[in-house]
Amino acid sequence: MKPITIALSVLLLAPDPIRTARTVTGIAYDVQGTGPAVVLITGANLDRRMWDAEAGWLKSQFTVIRYDLRAHGQSDLPQAPFSHVNDLFEVLDELRIDKAALIGLSAGSTIALDAALQSPDRIARLVLTAPAISGYAPKERPPFFTPLVAALEARDYVKAAEVMLASPLFDVPDASRALVRSMVTENDRLWTVPRELMKGPARPAAERLDEVRTATLVLVGERDLAAQREQADILGRRISGARLVTVADGGHMLNLTSAAAFKDAVAGFLAGHR
Repeated sequence: MKPITIALSVLLLAPDPIRTARTVTGIAYDVQGTGPAVVLITGANLDRRMWDAEAGWLKSQFTVIRYDLRAHGQSDLPQAPFSHVNDLFEVLDELRIDKAALIGLSAGSTIALDAALQSPDRIARLVLTAPAISGYAPKERPPFFTPLVAALEARDYVKAAEVMLASPLFDVPDASRALVRSMVTENDRLWTVPRELMKGPARPAAERLDEVRTATLVLVGERDLAAQREQADILGRRISGARLVTVADGGHMLNLTSAAAFKDAVAGFLAGHR
């Protein structure tokens, strides 16, 4: 019996394993923890490494799913028309998860909100951080937009990455700067995807916010772009029962600029999901 006892002790003391896989169409994802499902959805130019800390504290109470958007991280480039929302549901289907809470940042919030409108019965809760609403037209473009477009038109993706890293979008504390630089510079292949392959919703969320019935938390940083702050206000007003939290001195990548405030707000909101 002694060898069995030793083996069992090793198993109990081992860290929670991270299970990695790919969907049939090439979306890379990982799963850890047990409990109700929570999906972490990244912003553009980023990958699931941005959620390392959040996965760490969420896994004690939830089944945490992280995945790389198509043409990001370890996920494949598209070979045919695709939808980010359908990619999300493909991950859930492969894991046989009927219902999940979604936490999205920036472009990830767009996907989360569109998913809640497309299949509301499958979404338990929404956390929309540094929100971007499909169909929303910003009142003005941020200053870095012009040099970014010029770099992309010249197919100078190195320059495009530097423009973005110098923008307020990726202004993060020193401790996270190397990680963010790695993600932005290593995900430049997304610029090679023909725009006509990316399929949005038949009706954008901007036209349908009054239809959202999912419990929603909206988070935005005080230092985020004006467009994000405006969209956060729109969501807070138009989604029934939505809670809007503006984090003092928070930036666009709110989970990195204001980790403690982000954790407190999200943990409290997800308590109802348990």
